[in-house]
Amino acid sequence: MASDSRGTLKDRQGRRLAYYDINQKIFPIGNKLIADTGYASLNDPKISFLTALMSRFADSPLSEVDVAQLPASYFKFAAATLPPAGAESAKVQTLVFAGFQKSKATLCIYLGESNRTVRCASSGYLSSPKQHILGLASVQSMSFTEAAQIMQKTIDDYAAAVQPGFVGGPVVFRTITASGSKWFGTHPDWPNWGSFTDLAGDYEKNRIPFHLMPGIAKGQLDTLINEGAAWARTGQPSNVTSTFGALPAIGSPRSAP
Repeated sequence: MASDSRGTLKDRQGRRLAYYDINQKIFPIGNKLIADTGYASLNDPKISFLTALMSRFADSPLSEVDVAQLPASYFKFAAATLPPAGAESAKVQTLVFAGFQKSKATLCIYLGESNRTVRCASSGYLSSPKQHILGLASVQSMSFTEAAQIMQKTIDDYAAAVQPGFVGGPVVFRTITASGSKWFGTHPDWPNWGSFTDLAGDYEKNRIPFHLMPGIAKGQLDTLINEGAAWARTGQPSNVTSTFGALPAIGSPRSAP
């Protein structure tokens, strides 16, 4: 499984203000994996980031199911852990679930950004956005290194073809076998953010590089992050009309096979 590492900060109109390149999109869940693409922020002041929710899910008995049952179990966990608005916002992500079922490699995709259906396959590959990747036509016979090279090029080419700031950063890989999974090569030192106050603290202390999108002033990003932190502290979004009812929204545009 491979992904880029870019997260984008959006205002309530959906305009991208800035991006950062240490956004985790692949999550180990016991001997399985979950990857996300799309929105990665949650409408809960205390658990505002998908990474925080995934970490809790990995420690939950609800995660100890076969990969085909993992999507339903994950959303059951989200409903029990988050308030109703937060649980609903968790359904917006598109998620890929990977694991082994009766010794057979299985991929399931939950299409949270469209019809919210789940489909599973035991051969081939999945990518977001849905792409035909010629180099992966015989993926079953490839080594991890060979597949990783094709995934790297696919993500790099996609990043180069879209508007600046949408996709990019280090491409990370995690391999999975019937006995477990491990990181393939290196990955960024991902921040341990639970709420937007954590993000705001790292922003204020310049611990995380945030890059402004073209035409955006730093004051606009300051306001966005301050509003998000205030919402996280009080639970009261002020004059917010975004999908999640909270600011800022985190976008996670690209995960691939």
